[in-house]
Amino acid sequence: MYYVALRMLLGDTTKFLALVFGLTFSTTLIVQQGAIFTGLMWRTASNVARIPQVDIWVMHPATRYYDEHKAIEDTALQRVRGVDGVEWAERMYVGAGTARLPDGSFASLQIVGVDRDSKLGLPAIYQAGGPEGIEQPDGVLFDNFDTKIYAGIQPGDVLEINERRALVTGLICGPRTFQSSPAIYTTYERALDYSPGERKRLTFVLVKAKPGYDKHTVVRNIQETTGLGAKTTEEFAWGTLFFYFRNTGIPINFGITLFLGLVVGIAIAGQTFFTFIVENTKHFGALKAMGVSNFKLVRMVLLQALTVGLMGWGLGVGLAAASGMSGGPRSNLAFLLTPQLLLISVVLMLLTVLLAAFISILRVIRIEPAIVFR
Repeated sequence: MYYVALRMLLGDTTKFLALVFGLTFSTTLIVQQGAIFTGLMWRTASNVARIPQVDIWVMHPATRYYDEHKAIEDTALQRVRGVDGVEWAERMYVGAGTARLPDGSFASLQIVGVDRDSKLGLPAIYQAGGPEGIEQPDGVLFDNFDTKIYAGIQPGDVLEINERRALVTGLICGPRTFQSSPAIYTTYERALDYSPGERKRLTFVLVKAKPGYDKHTVVRNIQETTGLGAKTTEEFAWGTLFFYFRNTGIPINFGITLFLGLVVGIAIAGQTFFTFIVENTKHFGALKAMGVSNFKLVRMVLLQALTVGLMGWGLGVGLAAASGMSGGPRSNLAFLLTPQLLLISVVLMLLTVLLAAFISILRVIRIEPAIVFR
């Protein structure tokens, strides 16, 4: 019976291709937009996740996410180093400034200052130069993430940041972030010189927990001992992500697109599959006249629906992956295809074809065997 069901499905080439094409289009839309949404959301936390050596981030107690910079006292570094369970702690400054570029134009940028000795916080990939570039007088590493806009900046160029000289000693490849501004990396002391003066300047203390200590226990120790805010890297990354999720219009905008993709898939699959069943009414009637039970007929319809559904899903995922991954990790297109997204998409696709099949099953069950003789 299953062979007969597949022969019936493949025998009507036009309907078969229409079903597969409709489900492919729906899957491509759902997976591509879902992956872009996931990639865009993850970029909000990429500056946190990019430093895997760090277990805990220490900050002002009121700080909610990475881009919210509320400074703390410089003495916090030594206080954190003295907390039980802390193996080492390093400071990092994150601020904003305006740079005058070599061609005379201006660009708003993010200023990241790291410890001169450990260099903890510098990205690991370089287009030119190396981490030792920040040790040179006025040396900064420029994150040349957008080659179209900042392609002219090369090592040896001189920038002016808040009326102070900055010598580009290397080009670095930091993570693509939610913010569009470029970034420079330099020493902690020089970053403070490039930024407007405040009494408190320290942004984050990066902490590594001692082996054998639970990270959450060390977090509580830091909070109780210093009165500062502390979060594990995972908590801080997800907290940053959820802040943008809750306080921007991105989820609802992408949600509308995903909903339309699902509606399109249901509409096309439902209409086409129902038409297919109607045109094969006599064949199902003949099978009933031969003694085939309704239960077997239902399984035949489900097999047909699942066949086109899985084929459409596979082709759709392939097209979405090909279109999204061609640009690479530093592409302007934020694209992150996760196993969870694939699972969600296949579940949605199965629900789509099962809903389309349900309408058709009702008609198959009501078919009278006598229709064969009409």
